[in-house]
Amino acid sequence: MNKPVFSIVIPTFNSLELLRRALASALQQQGVAMEVIVTDDSTTTDIADYVASLGDERLRYFRNQPSLGAVKNWNSGLEKATGQYVILMHHDEAMSGDDYLQRVQRLMDDGADIVVSRVEVTIGDRVKPSHFNATMKRFMLHHPSCLFFANAVGPCACLAFRRSQLQPFCDELRWLVDVEWYYRMLASRRVVYDPQLVVRSIHGHEGQITANLDIQSTFAADRPVVVRLHPELSVRLMLWLYKALVINAKK
Repeated sequence: MNKPVFSIVIPTFNSLELLRRALASALQQQGVAMEVIVTDDSTTTDIADYVASLGDERLRYFRNQPSLGAVKNWNSGLEKATGQYVILMHHDEAMSGDDYLQRVQRLMDDGADIVVSRVEVTIGDRVKPSHFNATMKRFMLHHPSCLFFANAVGPCACLAFRRSQLQPFCDELRWLVDVEWYYRMLASRRVVYDPQLVVRSIHGHEGQITANLDIQSTFAADRPVVVRLHPELSVRLMLWLYKALVINAKK
């Protein structure tokens, strides 16, 4: 296999049907050398057996025994990446089109450190409308403290980044784990948002991590950790607004 330009990292847990979709969207990509890294926290061998059955040399499979838990599983996959560019794609996400990576590579080759795509969220048969237009999203990407008030990025798969810029997720966090990572990853980087690039994300399924969290309690636990790591006034202000306008509204 040629040295990969892209590393697509797919952490997974007991969700073979979702993984099939995610893997298919990666393996259909044309015109790029890549590796697809599957890090599996599953309690069965279903995913291991499926990946082996594909016989694709681009696949690298790792089963965690014992299970690492969600965030450590993500970091484990990122540590194994060898490509020039990296995407972390959860098993309930998929890249749209077979030229997705080609288009990302062109933007990277033109000087971007991070390329951000648009997310299309589906719940059942319904596409969830976005609250952010392109202008709002570009503003927030260049002022990433705003993401602590509203996650305008979407899921982690919406970020493609240079491996040289890689930072691990903070495994002390649960509810704010993705936006805290975005805040660090986006700071002082050359960021390009391309709304023609689309990541499709399925919500409402049984294994969705965020659907199984109590928002109030996990936010309360995460907030002091974020403030300790990022004492900047802008971060503290956005966390206050999120608590006042979002968390309190859910009570």
